[in-house]
Amino acid sequence: MPIANVIRIMRKILPPHAKISDDAKETIQECVSEYISFVTGEANERCQREQRKTITAEDILWAMSKLGFDDYVGPLNVFINRYREFETDRGCSLRGSGQDGSVGGGGGSSSSMNGMPVYDQYGQYK
Repeated sequence: MPIANVIRIMRKILPPHAKISDDAKETIQECVSEYISFVTGEANERCQREQRKTITAEDILWAMSKLGFDDYVGPLNVFINRYREFETDRGCSLRGSGQDGSVGGGGGSSSSMNGMPVYDQYGQYK
């Protein structure tokens, strides 16, 4: 994961006056990379056992649960379901068949980034 992304995420959680050492940034970056590899490796093993080539979101959630990260599975499930609903709705409105009968890209929220809804760690829409 790029260090700029790590720093941005760390700064969101910390008070504005907090400083982060370079060692702390690099340590978190390494932890995130290890975590991604750990979970992805487990999901990949499942796909290989089932003779599939594509890792899905469900494979990742399964791997997280198997590896003991159950606390994150519920909120991520909520996020994935909402994201899929958003993408389905967005596809309809981009084709000009929005639910309100309007044509074009339907509104959205100022808290979305690049058209994607933003959720907090509990799956709540911001």
